[in-house]
Amino acid sequence: MEKPFVRSHTPLPISKISSVMAAKLIIRKFLPSDIDKIVEIEKASFPQGAYSKRRLESLSKKHPNDFLVAQLADKKVGYIIAYNKAGVIDFDSLTIDKKYRKLGIGKKLVVFVLNRFRKKGLKKASLEIRTSNKGAISFFQNLGFKITKVIKHYYRDSEDAYRMKKDLI
Repeated sequence: MEKPFVRSHTPLPISKISSVMAAKLIIRKFLPSDIDKIVEIEKASFPQGAYSKRRLESLSKKHPNDFLVAQLADKKVGYIIAYNKAGVIDFDSLTIDKKYRKLGIGKKLVVFVLNRFRKKGLKKASLEIRTSNKGAISFFQNLGFKITKVIKHYYRDSEDAYRMKKDLI
């Protein structure tokens, strides 16, 4: 007699579920009820220079349509804040919960924002990034951003920043 099929409760490796997770990704506007999870993700992602709860709440009020949350099922897994600043898309902040990185979520957020603003007629995007943040620099370079300038002592701790730009074609 054959053994019945038994469903394993062992989670699949991340590489196997990345396309499934990204396909179920919801990108939506920030809600005030998101704040505690967003602050948690922010602090875990940026040991130095994390935005405070107050700063994130302020940004959500100043840019209510431009503070977006990435959600998988009922889990908030990341966010992006990017807005029109003098005709250029200014990427203020982007982070993904460490458990959900390398799944294409950050890329989906950035592409969503670029397409959204491209439809509104914007032709350029810009951001500042710590010169030590090699992973993020590579991430944005893979999305077509180029380092255009070094900004000395940009951050409160005096670390330099790269300005990165992208032309939207």
